[in-house]
Amino acid sequence: MIELNVKLKNLSGKKAHLWQRISALYLLLYIPFLAWTVWQQPKFHTLYALVHNLADPLFSLTSLMALGLILVHAWVGVRDIMIDYLPRKNLALWLTIYHSLLALILINSLWLVVTLFGSI
Repeated sequence: MIELNVKLKNLSGKKAHLWQRISALYLLLYIPFLAWTVWQQPKFHTLYALVHNLADPLFSLTSLMALGLILVHAWVGVRDIMIDYLPRKNLALWLTIYHSLLALILINSLWLVVTLFGSI
């Protein structure tokens, strides 16, 4: 069973900072790649045709990695804001709620990926 309770003594800024830097670097490279890839596509009249043409495995893999790293980047940023500005006595509760919310977002994203790739 996954432990969702966040313990305050285990909070470290070094690993979080490293993950945020890695995700920022990847997204800095991915966003121009995304713009270039979409710009290179021929003109389509429907969104379905564009998405079907972008179903290339390389593009899909890089997009899934970008989605995951966006979640990591946002998680670290909001977590640091919570640690800095929330009262210490309620911090563990709010971090646990935040952790649970992000776990649900991850599960929903995985379901979406399975649904999309199942229909292609």
